[in-house]
Amino acid sequence: MVQVIKKRGAVEKFKPQKIKKSLEKATIDAGYSVEEKKDILENVYSTINKKLTEKDAVKTDTIRACLLSELDKCEPYISKSWRRFDQKYKNR
Repeated sequence: MVQVIKKRGAVEKFKPQKIKKSLEKATIDAGYSVEEKKDILENVYSTINKKLTEKDAVKTDTIRACLLSELDKCEPYISKSWRRFDQKYKNR
């Protein structure tokens, strides 16, 4: 079972649904509907899920980097939206 290592060192069970929700929020923030980008989101989600389930533990920064890398390949505007959100709210 994959464990996620949070920024402050806490460890929790990997919850794939969190990735799906994050992708949906970034899509909406980029001005698209989730339905409009459903295929792209499913592909990104599936790719990341496969990569992560092969590991015993993974840092949240690694998950984020993988997600953004996949989004950069297939939907750069959603990736850009995600980065804007991070810059505005998480890098304080």
